[in-house]
Amino acid sequence: MPPGLEYYIAGRGGAGAPAEALHFASAEHPQPIRVDPGLYDRLEALDRARTGGRREVVALDVDGHDFGNRYHLGDRFLRAELRWTHHAFRQLHAVGFGFGAIDGETPAAAGAEAQSARHAARYGFAELRVRPHPSLFLDARATLGVSDDGFLRGIGGAITFGKPWRSNVAVGGEMLDSLGPTAFVRLQWATAAPLLMGASIVRTDLPGAVIAADGLYVRYDVAYPVVPAFTVRASVSYGARDGAARFGGGIGTQLAF
Repeated sequence: MPPGLEYYIAGRGGAGAPAEALHFASAEHPQPIRVDPGLYDRLEALDRARTGGRREVVALDVDGHDFGNRYHLGDRFLRAELRWTHHAFRQLHAVGFGFGAIDGETPAAAGAEAQSARHAARYGFAELRVRPHPSLFLDARATLGVSDDGFLRGIGGAITFGKPWRSNVAVGGEMLDSLGPTAFVRLQWATAAPLLMGASIVRTDLPGAVIAADGLYVRYDVAYPVVPAFTVRASVSYGARDGAARFGGGIGTQLAF
């Protein structure tokens, strides 16, 4: 039976009248009224079934890349983030917060005699995900922390066309004060279940490039659900900033409950 309710109308007369007079329908044959759930009620029900009712997610991710340098100077970064996310599965799909750290070095000047400067940051962030359409997700993020240059502020965002847990295309970016901007385009596909794979093009200034601010690499990542509540992730990247391309990569875990 579809969700809804049923009713009938009956009345009682005065003394001597029948105990009950039917005016519309009856208890044996009531009038049904169908009540259809709204769009986000249906989407929430689908998401709860997909996740087994698990709304909370704790994730740890570590990523980095070694750009190298034609002067054989250090140019690399390593970034780690720990985040908690609560899923509402409604138009406001999810909210979360976390803590992160970035460490790296980049040439302070051009030339073989130059030195590499170390850049680092420690920060906290808050983020949310909005679902204005069943296959469109908007992400926003605000960051506050400290770096080797002092107070650190940052903003970020992304737009995902498709389902984040299935095939989709995502475009996004981030700006972190003295550490510079990052932008990406990512294609994800779910054609080899249970594996979830993605390929990205990333342009970044991390960790605060000075003499060459056009670091570019491609990245391939894969996620595997060991059990429904626990997922592991790995990635490999390849690209350059000022010299021959080099490799990077990352690992991550995710626990849902």
